[in-house]
Amino acid sequence: MQTAPSHLRDLVHLLALAVLLAVALYYGRPYLAPIAVAVLIWFLINALADALRARAPRVPGWAATLAAVATLFGLMLFVARIIAENAGALSAGLDGVEAKLLATVDAVLARFGLEHRVDFEMLLSGLRLEALARDAFDAARALVGDVVLVFLYVMFLLVDQRFYVAKLNALVPDPARRAALRATLRHVAEEVRAYLWLMTLISAGVGVATWAICLLFGVSGAGFWGFLAFGLNFIPTIGSILAVTFPVIYALLQVDSAAPVLAMIAMLAGVQFLAGEIVLPRVMGDRLNMSGFVILLSLVVWGALWGPVGMFLAIPIMVILMIVFAQFPATRPIAIGLSRAGAVADAGRGEAALTPRD
Repeated sequence: MQTAPSHLRDLVHLLALAVLLAVALYYGRPYLAPIAVAVLIWFLINALADALRARAPRVPGWAATLAAVATLFGLMLFVARIIAENAGALSAGLDGVEAKLLATVDAVLARFGLEHRVDFEMLLSGLRLEALARDAFDAARALVGDVVLVFLYVMFLLVDQRFYVAKLNALVPDPARRAALRATLRHVAEEVRAYLWLMTLISAGVGVATWAICLLFGVSGAGFWGFLAFGLNFIPTIGSILAVTFPVIYALLQVDSAAPVLAMIAMLAGVQFLAGEIVLPRVMGDRLNMSGFVILLSLVVWGALWGPVGMFLAIPIMVILMIVFAQFPATRPIAIGLSRAGAVADAGRGEAALTPRD
């Protein structure tokens, strides 16, 4: 039995390890985040390939993977086209908005006895347009570099995946330990693929519904708002709030009456509630098995470490961590703490094989 000092020492070591890991994740963000995104896309490609092979078992594995890559690439081109086509509509929808905003500012200043009028040129003079343009160019260049890097990672993961079984056999020669490890990896793959597949379908429904609502109320760039809702729906709670807030703010800049905006808010919020509170629990069931507080906390932590990319990856990462923690007796209490009601996958099947031998 461990003594109190021993427990305290283990706790200090655990906290020190957590701090070192957080520091490494934060400063390694430029290198680790693209790898994590690439692995997630790799999972999604394999999920599409498995779905294709389930419907057409005679299709070779390489052909199914190639079809999945082509499908994903086609969807990316479709999204890029939507954004490009709606960019002009978004800009045109804001014609005359600056005059309305300046008139509102002038009215507010007049209420406080400030008669000085604000004009658009005065606002522009206070901005460092050259610095803003340079920052925007640097951000766009970094984004393009990250996209290219992620694409290369995904391609190499797909090329090398046929050798993963042989590598696993060489790394873990003991049959019992290898069987347990393969079962754990299979469980991780199944859970992440199922999560990505179901969230993609639900998010697509949310995106289509948002597009239709924006189109109904005459909001410019409805396709862009639909795509934005699709992407933000992968971020629980916070993403749903932002998916309603952004198009509503844009609509407020376009219309003079608050009544249609209130109706639009009700419909968009209804779609998010239907997707997040009714459809998702029914479709996912207990598969996610994660506390609501843990979900929110993981969004905050991973968002602080990796920014928006971390918030997008937070749930898949936590799902993987829960599965892995549940397989080891030493970390099983952590998995129980992360779970919704304390029920996690039974680790007894792989416990003897995954722990060091006496």
